[in-house]
Amino acid sequence: ALNSIENSIYRTAFKLRSVQTLCQLDLIDSSLIQHVLLRQSLWEARESAVSVQQLFQALQELFQRVRVEKPGQVHPRASELTLSLLTTMYDSSGTGFLKLGPAAAALIALSGDSPLTKYRALFQLYAENNRGGYNSGGRMTRRILRNLLTDLQQIPTVMGESRALGSVESATRSCFQGVLSSAIKEEKFLSWLQSEPPILLWLPTCYRLSATEMVTHPVRCRICRNFPITGLRYRCLKCLNFDICQVCFLSGLQSKSHQKSHPVIENCIQQMSTKDNTKLFLRTLRNNLLQGRCRRKEAARRQWLLDQVNPRDVANQARA
Repeated sequence: ALNSIENSIYRTAFKLRSVQTLCQLDLIDSSLIQHVLLRQSLWEARESAVSVQQLFQALQELFQRVRVEKPGQVHPRASELTLSLLTTMYDSSGTGFLKLGPAAAALIALSGDSPLTKYRALFQLYAENNRGGYNSGGRMTRRILRNLLTDLQQIPTVMGESRALGSVESATRSCFQGVLSSAIKEEKFLSWLQSEPPILLWLPTCYRLSATEMVTHPVRCRICRNFPITGLRYRCLKCLNFDICQVCFLSGLQSKSHQKSHPVIENCIQQMSTKDNTKLFLRTLRNNLLQGRCRRKEAARRQWLLDQVNPRDVANQARA
């Protein structure tokens, strides 16, 4: 069913959200992952391979801590399912060993934290001079960024969704555009990720899907007529007062007045303020006025072309 979603970013995000829920990784935060997986004994071996058994023991400890904090919410097989996911990503040949760094990065990316918290944790995990992950003087070179993006790209790859997300090399060039030094600091790294580069756009999208699963909007979908809208809500910027539920939007459904080509805005929050509603109304009105102006210009252009045509020339061409 998820393969029917037309947009590749949303399709990837929905698939990863289902995996995140299955493995219950949304119950874990990145600070706990860093504390358990990146303690001194394992941190020193992060560049070398650790055994699957070592990783499984660390995952068991990780979920046991979550059970204490959130009793009754963790499935008994959560650590086993997560281990299976990680070995599929980083030990596809079945050697029984995998690097701890990429495994920790995948767990952080699929954790329940906000995107910004995840970005900070990923920088701490990969940046140079970050012994223990908490040195504020860390820097990230092009090589390290390539390694990070390559490791994270394995996450959508196991879902069969890596092709449409862009290449690691183009993403690295994008991050270092205008940078004269050989490495970037955390501020530049965070700024680039918050601009939502295509290669990692699935990460904030997955977070929005998770954050809005139980959110209801007191409006009716103008396509399927369902009320209220649950989850993400979309408002057309061309059609006046036109709300769309996420099922209709992601399925590419349309109505007589609304077309798939129309620009839309995604709403995650439950209810828009009066100020936001006014802004949206003015934006919709502006789009319609601009389109009307374009239509008038096109009509005037066509009339001008017709005025240049000599009726006798048309008649002569017709006889010929």
